[in-house]
Parts: sequence; structure tokens; C-alpha cells
Amino acid sequence: MKQASNPLFYSRKQRDLLHFSYPHMSVDFATYRQISRRFDTSNASVGGLQNFGRKTFSKGATTHWICRFQFFGGRPLNTVGSMESHDIVDLGAIGRYYSCRNILGFYRCVSALAVCTYSTNELADPDKWAMGRFANALHQTVQYHPSLCYGIVDQTPVKEAHFLRLRNIFKEDVLEFCGQSPEEAQHGDDAAVAKLLQRSNTEILLDGNRKPPWRLVILKHGGQWGSKSQQMRNQGQRLSIVFFANHATADGLSHTNFFRTLFQFFNNPQAEDLPWPYQVPRDLRCPILLENAVDLQSKDENDSFQPDYSAPNVWTGPNIFLPSAKEYESCVRLVIVPQKQLDMVLQFCRSRQITLTGLLHGLVVTFLSREIPSGHMFRADTPYSMRYLTKVADDEICNHASALISDFPESLVNEIRNIAPSSSQELGAVIGIAKDYRRDMTAELKRSPKNNIWAAMFGIDDWYGPSLGQIGKKRGLTYELSNFGNVKVVDNVETNSSSLCLEKMFVSQCGSVTGPLFGCNSVSIPGGPFTMTLVWQKGGMEEQMVSDMAKYLTERLLAGFDSFRE
Repeated sequence: MKQASNPLFYSRKQRDLLHFSYPHMSVDFATYRQISRRFDTSNASVGGLQNFGRKTFSKGATTHWICRFQFFGGRPLNTVGSMESHDIVDLGAIGRYYSCRNILGFYRCVSALAVCTYSTNELADPDKWAMGRFANALHQTVQYHPSLCYGIVDQTPVKEAHFLRLRNIFKEDVLEFCGQSPEEAQHGDDAAVAKLLQRSNTEILLDGNRKPPWRLVILKHGGQWGSKSQQMRNQGQRLSIVFFANHATADGLSHTNFFRTLFQFFNNPQAEDLPWPYQVPRDLRCPILLENAVDLQSKDENDSFQPDYSAPNVWTGPNIFLPSAKEYESCVRLVIVPQKQLDMVLQFCRSRQITLTGLLHGLVVTFLSREIPSGHMFRADTPYSMRYLTKVADDEICNHASALISDFPESLVNEIRNIAPSSSQELGAVIGIAKDYRRDMTAELKRSPKNNIWAAMFGIDDWYGPSLGQIGKKRGLTYELSNFGNVKVVDNVETNSSSLCLEKMFVSQCGSVTGPLFGCNSVSIPGGPFTMTLVWQKGGMEEQMVSDMAKYLTERLLAGFDSFRE
């Protein structure tokens, strides 16, 4: 068989597998079946073929499969503990990148948090009832999403980082219930949300040989689990539920998918309790890698742009620092806009033919232009989903995201700085930024996956040296802005029922050590408010500046954009 000429389909060194490795091959289905029949895969210890392939794309009338075939000689397979080699699955170049950053503490977790309530009417022991219901719902969620059953094992001197199919998933490893002291409850629900997000964003999820790289933490507002809650006076209980995961396992949309599945199973329970630990099926399919679904190394020579990440006038705060992984803290500020005001903002965006994401870019750049000394420009990245290209299921848990790089030149920054605040001229500058963003994102989505930012990830055997070499150097990006839009997570339920009712949702991520100086992550739900989290590494920005930014964004979005003075 002829190897594919595209280097996307060539394998890296498979040092963690036995004896001999054929490279990746692109084959049609008939050839795939012929190879599968030729080799006996039932007993690899006496020779056989192992296939980690899956259907990924179609060309004309022929369905192609991206396969990695491993031929084994007459000796036992390598193991990781009690794991067999067929449990070892390719993590991909992007996954290896995130594995390294996680171990170093440079980039830790992506998070989503749901604030919800349920009625305690007619429940003899509400806490026991809820804890049992969540345990069952999580069991079913893990069963529904295969990607949740794979740990991430980092590279060693003899193995590259990889996914590892786990034998079991133990409830105590992935599910935690926590409560509030009376003093904590006095600070309010939003303070509890921010504290919970800061905690989840700081976590480094290790032990990938026996634990999956995700966690679910459920906070009971107003008291401890197993005790009477001060909110029982209205016969309802409020919870904050945070799901956080390694970015190699899940992108932001995957986090909302997780909640959609969890809520569905919680609100439609099975009669009997489900047993833990969860026994992972041996025939479980592999996580779907972005690089196996689309060619991230393809190029369009006539339409390419490579930003100069070393440009000295890009404002990115202090040079990269991390005294130690344990000394790291991720900080969070919240922005919350009620639905009524959000509807007015969206109506304004439609009237100006701009998107909410573009408007947010305009507001952030306007704030920074007045806060940062002259002589600087700003550079941002905006993540976008590539699922329209990869064709994975809408509810898939995977990392199929890329990003658009946007520059806001010094001339624009100076122009905004010289405009009167809250004037029609300033609004014009904001709208101009939003229109530029819409034009650039439209072109990016049309061009993608060509000239993709992920192309530089390939061909790197060791991420640790280059990553550690960034300490003390300048960052490349000012900020990241990620807007998930309006996301439906749970079906409408009766407010007096024992089903979970979603009040609001937050998306977040850790403050990056080497990436953007700060992040803006926003989402809304049907009938609920718009929320944004501002995140940064402690010490990277002055806390007062971020608080001022949160206040500015809140006030501008609440006030609307029809009352600017001329």
C-alpha cells in the first residue's frame, strides 16, 4: 500500500509501542477491511495487527480512513501497570502540547459553572436525595461520552504523552460535594461562584494512569451537605456546579455539552442506583482528534498572515514568570448582565450589522486604550469552533477549536485615546472594530483549516525545553476573547419540581502563564443573563485594573448604546 503523501498522515515515533510501527496511512474502506481480515487481532502476543483508526473524511465517492497500524512480533505487548497496549491511544500534537503545559502549571483547566436550584418539597432528606441523583447522572454521563474515560499520561524518557483508556472510574476521584460556612454564605452567591472558579482554574489534574483529566464539584449554597440550609425557607436549594477539564480532552463547547447531558440524566432518572466504580468498556472508541479530522498543516500561499509575536510595542504586561507551579494563582472577576439589557444590546448589534463578540472586542480595546500608556498596540485571539469542518456530533466532548489572531494597531489606540469618552465618535470606533472583526472572522472561517494557528504544533518532539525557555520573555498576546453565544443546556421544567432549574451559567479558564495576559469568556442561556469571566494569572495584572475593566464592561452593557452624547 502506498503511503499518503500528505505529512498529516505520517506517524511520529511510537516509542511506547512494541517492536515495529507502520506509519499512518490513508486507505479506503475496502482496503481497510482487507487488512483487518488478514491479521488476527484477537491474540496480539503471537503476532497481529492493531488498529487505532476511524473514519474521518470523504473524498468524492470514497470514504477514507485515517489508520495507525501496529504490527506485533511474537512477544507480549507493553503495558502501563495493568493496561495493555491497545489501551494506549494517540494524544496528538495538540494534546501533547496541553499535556506539557498542564504538568508545568502553565495552562491548567477550562471550566464551566452552572448555578441552579431544585425544589425540596416532599423530600424527606434533600441532600441525600440530591447526592444520589448526581452520582447516577454522572455515571450515565460518563457512559454516554467515551472521551471522559481516557486519562492523559505525560511523556517519559521512553514514551511520548498519550491518552490511556482507563479500566475503572471511581466516583471519589471525579465527584466532590462541598458546602459553605455561615461566614462564607454572607458574602453572597456571586462571591461563591468566583471562589469556586478560581479554585477549579488553579487545579493541575495529574495521575492520568488511573484518573481521568476532569472533575465535577457541586457546591451547596447556604450550608454544608447533610445540614439544614438557610435557603430552606423558600423550599428550594441553590447549587453551583463546576465541571473542569484538561483542554486536551475538552474545548469550551464540550463543557456545555457535559452539562446538557448531566442535566438530562438528572432530570430523567433511572429507578435503580448505578454501581461505582464505572467499568470502562474494552471496545470503547477513541477520542476524536482534531488533527485526524482535518488537515491542520494545509496552506494557502496566496492568503497567509503570520503575526510577529516578538513585536516590541504589543502590550502584554510583565515578562512571563512562574516561581513554581505551587505558587501560581488564577484570578477571576465576574460581569453579569440581565436578559432584558442583553436583548437591547443584541438589538443594537443587529441594527449595526455587527456581532456581540465584535462589540466586546471594541469595548475591551477602548478600555485598554485609556488605561495603557501610549506607544502600544494590542493583539488578541478569538477561539472558534471547527466542528463545522470536522463534522463531529453536536454533543461530542473533544477539543475541536482554533483561533483568529487580531491586531489593534497603535494608530487606532491613539485615536481612541484622543476621543471624548461615551461620545458618538467613541461609539463609531467601537463599531469599526466590531465590523473589522466580523470581516476577518468570516474570511478565517472560509479559509480554515488552511493557514491554521495549529500548524506550528507539528514536528515538535519535546515541548518542555521550548516551554521552559519562555520564562523571562515577553508574551505574544494581550488578551483572549471567547464568546459562546446563547447556549441551551437544560429543558424547561416546573419551578416547584425536583428537577434542576438553571439560573445562569459561566464559562472560564485558568489565567495563562505563557499565553494571553488575560482572558474574557462569555455565555448566555435562554431566559437567563449574559455572563463574562475575566481571568488572569495573579501578578500579571493589577487587580484594580481588572476590577475597573469589569465595572466598565458592566456599565456599558447595562446602559446600552443609544444614549451616547453627540
